[in-house]
Amino acid sequence: MIKLLIFYLAQVAQLVEQATENRCVGGSIPPLGTTNKSKTILNLISLISFSFLVLSCNKNSDYFPDKEGARWDYKILIDSDYTGSIKEKRISVTNVAAIKHEKGIKFSKLYSNGNLFTFFKDKKNENISRVAAFLTFDEGFDEPVKKEISPSIRFKINKWKSKNQLYITKGFQPPLRGFKPTSVFDMEYSIISSNVQIKVEAGIFKNCAYIKGIGETEFIADTRSGAIKVKINTQEWICPGIGLVKEERIESTNASAFGTQKYHKELIDYNI
Repeated sequence: MIKLLIFYLAQVAQLVEQATENRCVGGSIPPLGTTNKSKTILNLISLISFSFLVLSCNKNSDYFPDKEGARWDYKILIDSDYTGSIKEKRISVTNVAAIKHEKGIKFSKLYSNGNLFTFFKDKKNENISRVAAFLTFDEGFDEPVKKEISPSIRFKINKWKSKNQLYITKGFQPPLRGFKPTSVFDMEYSIISSNVQIKVEAGIFKNCAYIKGIGETEFIADTRSGAIKVKINTQEWICPGIGLVKEERIESTNASAFGTQKYHKELIDYNI
């Protein structure tokens, strides 16, 4: 009986090892033959291993980590087809506070540029919303400060809309040099896949949600030239237990004074 128990425990250890390598994915170990004497032990071991896998998956399936003190470091590249140059900068994001409520968790993210955003993760309705913002730059928000970020914190809903605004479009020719429009529009998001692998400077991440967004808007910079149309395309890779790993955004106009701007954000380090 002891030898039999040790054998089953070894099987569980192998299951655990597989779960560590690829969480939430079933193992390839074939089912064991059973006898009447071993059924009770096998059922108990199976229950323990199943419980371990379920707890592991639940723990690591959070796409919006709220742990106080968690930190993300990103590299940001902004490319303009007008100038033909790429600007690079770094930014760090830290969870500075997390407060549990009856319905969920409210947590705040402080950016190294001084901006502070507060989010509420509603466990009952399973969504996440931005509920407050403090900004250090002059332009501010034209879009609503309070808005739903995602209707499902586990990305069970494949399509949704959210208010957004332009933030990388910029004028380069006089008299519009330096002009930054902040038009508000509906961004339509779609989950292309919920199980992709992505490699960035911070490492390789699996079981990530790959999301695309599309939107259109227009703005008037000069009454003589009329409305300027803009098409917006975004891609985001959000990974369980980590959060945002990579983001790409393109704001393309039909005006030579503004051209097309490309935004690239990539995780280079983290401590969660």
